[in-house]
Amino acid sequence: MSLKVLLTIFAISIYFTIFPPLYSNNNLFSVEAQKFTISDHEFHGYLEQMIGHLDASILNVQNNNSLLAVAHALHPIEEIVDIINNRLIQTNETLTKEFSSKLNQYVQTVRSDNPNKIITEKKELEKLINDGLDQSISLEKRTNRDYILNVTAELITIASEEYTESMSQGKIINLLEYQDGQQFFKRAIILLNKSQPYLSDNDKNYITGLNKLEKGMDSKIDPSEIDMNVKDMLCQIKKGFYC
Repeated sequence: MSLKVLLTIFAISIYFTIFPPLYSNNNLFSVEAQKFTISDHEFHGYLEQMIGHLDASILNVQNNNSLLAVAHALHPIEEIVDIINNRLIQTNETLTKEFSSKLNQYVQTVRSDNPNKIITEKKELEKLINDGLDQSISLEKRTNRDYILNVTAELITIASEEYTESMSQGKIINLLEYQDGQQFFKRAIILLNKSQPYLSDNDKNYITGLNKLEKGMDSKIDPSEIDMNVKDMLCQIKKGFYC
C-alpha cells in the first residue's frame, strides 16, 4: 500500500474521531429541532397566515381565477407547512398527518374547479388549524394582551413585506404576493376584533390603524408608507427593539 493511501486513510480516521457527533442521528435530529423551535406567538402567526392563504384561494375561485387559486393553495405547502407540522407533531402526531393529507387533497380539489367542494374542504382545513391551535397553546395564553399583540406584530410584519415585494412604481407586479399582504392584514384585524375584551382602550387604536393601512393597500399607496406605519406599530408593541 502506498504512503499516499496510508496518509489518506489516517486523515479520514482522525477526522471521524474528532467530529463523530456531527454525523450521529441524534445530533442531526437536534439540529432539525433547533431549526423549527419557534415561540407560541410565532406559531400562532403561521397558523393565521395559513388561513390567509386559504382565504385567498377561495377569493380567486369565486373570481374564476383558477391559476391564482391553485397558487394560493400551494403557497402554504411551499412556505410554512413544515414549520407548522414540526410544532404540531409535539402535540398530536395524528393531527399533523391529517392536516398534511387534507392540505394536499385541497390543492387537488382546487385544481378540479368544484367551488362547493373547495369551500367545504377549506372549512375542514380551517377547523384542523383551529384544533391545532387549541391543542398547542392554552386559552389563558391566547387571551393574554401581550400575546395577542405579539401575534398581531408577526402578521403585520409579513403583510408589509409581501406588499413591498408586490409593488413597483404604484403598480402591482406580483398579484400573488399582493393578495397575501391583503389577507395577512385581514387576519390581524380579525384577531384584534375578536380579542377586544382582552385589550386596553388604547390598544383598540391598532384596529383603527390597521383598517387605514388595509384601505391604503387597496388603494396601492407607496409601500414605504405602509412600512413606516407598520414599524411605528411594532415600536409600540415591541417597545425599544423596533424604535
